[in-house]
Amino acid sequence: MNVLDSYRLNGRVAIVTGGARGLGRQHALALAEAGADVAICDLLEEEGARTRSEIETLGVRSLFGKVDITRPEQIDGFIRSVEENLGTIRILVNNAARPSEGCALADLDDALWREILETNLSSVFYFGKRAAARMAAAGAGGSIVNIASINAHVISNIAPRYNATYCAAKAAVENLSKSMAAQWAPQNIRVNTLAPGYIHTSQTAATAAIPEALKRNIENTPMKRYGRIDELKGAIVFLASDASSFMTGSTLLIDGGYTIW
Repeated sequence: MNVLDSYRLNGRVAIVTGGARGLGRQHALALAEAGADVAICDLLEEEGARTRSEIETLGVRSLFGKVDITRPEQIDGFIRSVEENLGTIRILVNNAARPSEGCALADLDDALWREILETNLSSVFYFGKRAAARMAAAGAGGSIVNIASINAHVISNIAPRYNATYCAAKAAVENLSKSMAAQWAPQNIRVNTLAPGYIHTSQTAATAAIPEALKRNIENTPMKRYGRIDELKGAIVFLASDASSFMTGSTLLIDGGYTIW
């Protein structure tokens, strides 16, 4: 096989959670550009519909569903809809998450702790378990890409708000991914994690608007800049495709070198 052909996703069905905007939208477009039919889910209906239309202009099929990723029954309904309309799921990108808490640990409300863990960690389990079951039943294998963060490796250096819950959740996503990879390798289901650094998105805009935080983040990044929102597209296609066929249980860090130091 030509090496470039190994990146093609023609005929495969992908799901991207949180795919209406931001990095999720970029992940969905990347998979579509590589030839996959892409279903996205989100709570943002208008933006989700626009992204669905954008995907379809690339010559592939798409579907949007309004889904609360912390509600397993809604996930079940969405997966049924994807299979009925697009076919067997071969790729899942667990991208949906909520931003960091933005407060010191002592000020963190118990309910907010639970909300962040449920959204950023439990949803990865809910979606991953269900998608893997469908992949296994079909017998064709598949690829699951769970989105973590450099905060799985280093905490947010924005004193006094170190974003403990967000960092803990993203670290747990990486270990959950390893467990998934070990469990499902016999069914030819690969599970890997993508850990981005500081990327210019709506989620990082609040921190970037704080001059001292922006300066510190850039100074701590060897490449001396934030990443562009489109700079993860190649990695998503790599992890989803046969180009990474002997890779499972791994984390791919794309952070401009932030975690070097």
